[in-house]
Amino acid sequence: MPLSSIMAVRGILGIALGLLALWPAVGLGELIALFGVYAVVDGVAAVAWGAAASRGGRPFAGWPVLLEGFFSIGLGVLALGDPFASARFVQLLALWALVTGILEIVAALRLPRGVALAAGGAWSIFLGLLLLVLPHALSHELVAMIAAYALVFGVLVLVAAVTHRRRIQPIPVGAAGHTWTAR
Repeated sequence: MPLSSIMAVRGILGIALGLLALWPAVGLGELIALFGVYAVVDGVAAVAWGAAASRGGRPFAGWPVLLEGFFSIGLGVLALGDPFASARFVQLLALWALVTGILEIVAALRLPRGVALAAGGAWSIFLGLLLLVLPHALSHELVAMIAAYALVFGVLVLVAAVTHRRRIQPIPVGAAGHTWTAR
């Protein structure tokens, strides 16, 4: 599966989480369970993306996303293990957001036109810092923060996927002993 398709899946997952979290009946416990499922599925997609990026002659190109994927899977399993331990979840979510944000920015630096992915990383870091500053926010505020994060992050990753897909590949053209690159 092409990298842009895997990125698009991750973007759609983020948007879906954001929309589900905005549902009026979703409380913090339900959000933690939803986030757990999201983190596991997104983590698997990130591992696939990292593995795909590492193929093709650049064996360590996808390590930031691969590491992000394993970290997300771990958080998802922890969240699903005890979805009603909200204080611990907020701390883990803040750590997850900071670590994955940094890894997303590192991954964006390795991609041509990775501005949208870098913005997604910055957005993740912002969520992590916000959760650290507001560790005792009310549950409906936390749900709204995480929903807004997921929606914006999903859109940014989807934009990164479209940008990556539209990237023009250079085509070598030989003419009279010279090699030219056409775009």
